[in-house]
Amino acid sequence: MNEILKCLMTFATEILPVIVLGIVFFALRKNTSWKKFWLVLGLLLPAFVVFRSVQWLACKNDLEMAIEGLFLLALYVLGAFIGNFFKTKKILYVIAVSVIVLLLFLAFKWIVDYDSEMHPFGTIVDEPLSQDLMKNAEHLDYEIRIKQTDAWGHNAFVSAIRVKGDSVYACLLRSACGVSFSSLDSCEWKTLPSEELPGTRTQVQALKDSIEAYRQELIPYGVFDGCFFEITLINYRQGVKRYLEIGNAMIGAPTDVPQAKRLEKMAEAFLLPLDTSAAYRDSIERCFELDKQDRGGEL
Repeated sequence: MNEILKCLMTFATEILPVIVLGIVFFALRKNTSWKKFWLVLGLLLPAFVVFRSVQWLACKNDLEMAIEGLFLLALYVLGAFIGNFFKTKKILYVIAVSVIVLLLFLAFKWIVDYDSEMHPFGTIVDEPLSQDLMKNAEHLDYEIRIKQTDAWGHNAFVSAIRVKGDSVYACLLRSACGVSFSSLDSCEWKTLPSEELPGTRTQVQALKDSIEAYRQELIPYGVFDGCFFEITLINYRQGVKRYLEIGNAMIGAPTDVPQAKRLEKMAEAFLLPLDTSAAYRDSIERCFELDKQDRGGEL
């Protein structure tokens, strides 16, 4: 099917216009009083094509481009031959039909190219809970884990929220060199709302609902670098886990990935605030230096 579409697009955008030009110029030459004018105008295109073909062959030794030029010349000659049998009134119909066909194919091509150039944003992974996580099923309803880092895993913010009935507990961590969820065992869990995190049970439930409702979004560009923003919903009651990675949602146009932007904004409310102190920035720089040493001077 794709090959057929490519052939149709080639005909509509490359072959048909050349034939129509030949028809128009030589039909007007035959049916109007400005015969020499239309003849000269009609010969300019083939003269240019011949010149370029010779140039491709002699100067750049590109036989393929030269053959392509001669093929276009043959199409033009075919159109000129057909044009000798047309009257002026018929030319208007030929031009109108050709323009309509061309516009339709160009519109169709734009739609096809637009769809083919759209890229899935972020990552969604749905999977059953491991036996290790299922150990918490008796004590918890669900757990939400949020992690934000830069492209190197530094300047990390981690939040884990555990819900049991009407009770909500949160663990908040921040580290210049990165932090993992294995640190939760030594975390100081606090009941929400607290001074550090004023979130409520209703807000946590809204975040859970948004995570479950999130569907893959498409963007017209690829994201190859930037920050990471990970959200994991562990539903102990249903025995499933959903992992989302929606970093860089804010870098695109305002209309790009609206669901991801909304979800990221909701989740950021459960992270510790940014540390803008000089001491913390120096700590991040030291993390880079340590990484360079571990990787032999490369980062």
